[in-house]
Amino acid sequence: MRSSCAMQKACLTNIHLITGRLFTVSPAHSGTETIGRLWVNGIEILPEMGFGLRPFYECAFGWGEQGGNRLFTTALTICLSIFREERLAENLFVCFKEEFVKYFPEGDFELSIDLSAFLSKYQARLQPNLYSYFCFSSLMNSREILVLKDPVSGKITADLVENYAMHNMLTSDQGTRKLNERKQRLFFRFFRRENYIVQGHDLNEVIHRVEEIMSTFYWKSLERVLRIQYTVRFRQQPGNSH
Repeated sequence: MRSSCAMQKACLTNIHLITGRLFTVSPAHSGTETIGRLWVNGIEILPEMGFGLRPFYECAFGWGEQGGNRLFTTALTICLSIFREERLAENLFVCFKEEFVKYFPEGDFELSIDLSAFLSKYQARLQPNLYSYFCFSSLMNSREILVLKDPVSGKITADLVENYAMHNMLTSDQGTRKLNERKQRLFFRFFRRENYIVQGHDLNEVIHRVEEIMSTFYWKSLERVLRIQYTVRFRQQPGNSH
């Protein structure tokens, strides 16, 4: 109930008009450059809004399949404008990027989008005690880590198994997604054994521990891939087939 009330206050309507325009400019010390500008319900938004919360991507707008890292800044800035609350915007912007921003038409556009189905699909991300934070070492989509904060004790919990499985949540086929999530849960549990729940009362300490775990996991995963590739190449050489 609390999440529904918060959403009603943050997002007064589920239908929004998004307008995008491309402009060619000529910086003083270089050639021409194309920049994107965006309007939400007739009000221009600036990339600095999203960049201020996630200064890990470009401070510029981009959309469509060729948007690159600018898609994250675009999605976060639009979400800030629509939901009017940083926590909700941070929790939803990765999903918003995948569902909407990367499918915006190349070039100029004007679209009316209805968020009713989107909010229903990602209702779990609206709960009031859920927070999304950037984790450089994570392998998840956009490197976001979701944590839960107990409103009574203040204890912060990050379930790295669920976070690792989560980054395939946008796979369109539900059966394939569930299978991939199961494989990823098993894989991460095998790596961490029982030590995949990170808890604490200090957010910085929790995120630091998460960074260490995910960094170790990344390098061990890379080592495993390289070992497999080396073994395959070795066996393909003449005289090494057995």
